[in-house]
Amino acid sequence: MKRLLINVCAVSVLTSCIKLADLESVGGTQQARETFMEKFPTAVIDGWGSRLGYYVAEFTIGAYEGGLDTNCVAWFDENGKWYLTESSMLYADLPQAVISAFEQGDFRDCTVKEVYCLDTPDYVEYAMLIEGNVYGYAQSAYIYYRESGALHISIVNPRSDYTYGDYLLAPICNKTGLSSDVDAVPAS
Repeated sequence: MKRLLINVCAVSVLTSCIKLADLESVGGTQQARETFMEKFPTAVIDGWGSRLGYYVAEFTIGAYEGGLDTNCVAWFDENGKWYLTESSMLYADLPQAVISAFEQGDFRDCTVKEVYCLDTPDYVEYAMLIEGNVYGYAQSAYIYYRESGALHISIVNPRSDYTYGDYLLAPICNKTGLSSDVDAVPAS
């Protein structure tokens, strides 16, 4: 019985690996690729993968007037529907309301390591990876702000493979219907 259970587990693991490899070699569905090209015609695609049941494209968009290339990740479903684009950005390019909220808030003494614009069909928000004394014990956190500057969630000591889509698109976190001026989850 034990040997049968081990064999069933091994087959399940191999099957899931084959499906993931097939998905990555295909580069998303045809519909996802078409939607991607319509939405980002000047993008340079770095690769396609999958996460949480979505097709995920990693790409760069060229710099404007001597700036740096923007690293992006876009999430699509199998029908080509676009759900999220994560775009790297400079801290100075954040909306003033977000900068003010951060600089006057509980995390003002932390170091900002990364800044991203998270664009969805329903709202835009901004995320930062910060390091320092977070809530008196954590070393790092992702903090999410609405365009209005409202801090609505922080995720402390995230996993090493954490992505913004994990929070925004995870099946357990239904974010549809949110407006940009309403907090999704209260910050603690």
